[in-house]
This record gives sequence, structure tokens and C-alpha cells, in this order.
Amino acid sequence: MINSIIIAPSSLDYKITKCPRCFYLDKKLKIAVDSYPPPVFSNFDVVQQNYFKNLNTKELSEKLPSGKIMTKSELPGRVVSKEMQDSKGRKFILGGRPDIVIKFDDGSYGIIDFKTTQLSDDKADNYKYQLESYAQIFLNPGATKTAPTPKLDPISQIGVLQFFPSEIFDHEKDNCKLNFKMSYVKLNRDVNDFYKRVELYIDIVSKENPPDYSDNCKDCNFAKTQKSMK
Repeated sequence: MINSIIIAPSSLDYKITKCPRCFYLDKKLKIAVDSYPPPVFSNFDVVQQNYFKNLNTKELSEKLPSGKIMTKSELPGRVVSKEMQDSKGRKFILGGRPDIVIKFDDGSYGIIDFKTTQLSDDKADNYKYQLESYAQIFLNPGATKTAPTPKLDPISQIGVLQFFPSEIFDHEKDNCKLNFKMSYVKLNRDVNDFYKRVELYIDIVSKENPPDYSDNCKDCNFAKTQKSMK
């Protein structure tokens, strides 16, 4: 019996096409070549979520419909899909922890991510597969050992709320006050494209051996250089 492949939504972002070989080494062999973001970015996420969690979503952006961020009492910490299949019949389960899930006043739902980064529509588009993963989880819910994932339908919105520090406007001893520019980017949902991404993921991690070195990957080029020097 073939077990389902467990896919984290973040695994479907831009890194999968940046270098298939490095992606394989990370996901299949647990050899990570990229460094993780500094912990400060996680701290930004925490303070941003704490500030906005009890406000109407119009306070996040006028581009968002009116609604409320769902609380921890309404959602389990980790959400998972039921067992699903790609077009080749290969089984997979999606599972992760979404940043923000919104229940809009019209009864639909939204899934957005907070990112501290340069304000850019193109950069926001890098996360469309990750956010569509969560949409698919809530539309095809499964259950962890501790809690079922609720079914949320329809999902009317996925997007990225970007924050970028712009100025320090005041300070006192051991403390300063910082302004952030904000920009919300609504992303277009494309379920067919999402499933193609899942298939690419499974194609890569199902290989017996790592893909070839990528000429445009600095880590691959470094590895090839070291190999040639032996």
C-alpha cells in the first residue's frame, strides 16, 4: 500500500521552480541548502496578528470586504485536507498552519498571509500556491489526531498583506516607534494551475535520484565547483 504524500502549503511556493535539484535534496533527503529567515520576521507576524485580530478586516485594507479574523477557538492550530489525488492517481494530503482566516459578513471566507517585505504585486504572486493550498484544505477538510478541520465554503478571497518599514517617528529609552507601509494584494484563484503545481511537486520528490544540477542556481554551481576540485 502506497502512503499519501504529505505536502506543506509553503512547499509549493517559488522555490520548487527555482531549483528542482535543491528542492529534491530538501524535501526528499532533508538536506536544506537555504538558510531560514531570521526570527525577527516571525516576531513581526506575531505583533501584526495580535494588533489586527479583533478589528474589522476593513482596517487591514479597504480592498477587503467587511469581516472578522477567525479566532483560535474557531480553528485548530494545524489544519489538514482529506486524502486527495492528482491527475496521475497519486495520493497526497495537504497540511499546515494558515496565518489569517477571515469570515466575511456575506458568509464567505478569505485566507491571507502577512509578509514583511518590499511592497510588490509580483512578489505577492509567489505565494498564490501556498494560499490556494489552504483554500483546498478548507474545501476538502480532513482531521488531525486531535481535531477535525472545519469545512469553509465558499472561499471568496486569497491574498497577501505586505508590510514594509518606512520610518522611525519617535523613541524613548530602549524603545522606538516604527511606521510600516502596508499594501494588500488580492490573488487570483486557479485550481487547475494549483493541481499542476502539486503534480510537479510529486514528480520531483518521487524521483529515485536527484535532478541534474541547475546552471542558474548558486548552490548547484558551488557544489559542481567543489566536486571538480576533488
